[in-house]
Amino acid sequence: MTPYPLDPVEATGPMRLVLTAFPSRAAADRAVRTVLGARLAACAQSTDVRSRYWWKGRVRSEDEVLVVFKTVPKRVGALFRRLGELHPYDVPEMIELDVPRVHPPYLAYLAETLDADSPPPPLGGGSAKLRRRGGPRARGAPRPARTPAPRRRRY
Repeated sequence: MTPYPLDPVEATGPMRLVLTAFPSRAAADRAVRTVLGARLAACAQSTDVRSRYWWKGRVRSEDEVLVVFKTVPKRVGALFRRLGELHPYDVPEMIELDVPRVHPPYLAYLAETLDADSPPPPLGGGSAKLRRRGGPRARGAPRPARTPAPRRRRY
């Protein structure tokens, strides 16, 4: 068993990236087609990489294809399971990255693509306007006090 936690402690973002590397372009393309066909990810990007890693007591160097899948939190478990079934490696690297901030139109695209029945993304897909708290000040009312900036140290 691993000493590392399996569940993210502070995963709060509306989007996830799942990264994995395949030994060939053909294997990566098969996985991408299958994952997109099952709507476990809305998008996948692949690029050729040179990987160096420890394997069975030796440092190895191989050409691989790194695939970045873009998905939503509720699809990550199914995506991991499917990639585990598809992957040709004995110990596939599959990494989930929490994305805390996403451009609202892209977040809307993810929701429409992966879950058409989902509620609209935060901020109404980017159309809502941010407003000050409290409303307008009365004419002649003093401005609220500003929070002072922290003092800078001189070394």
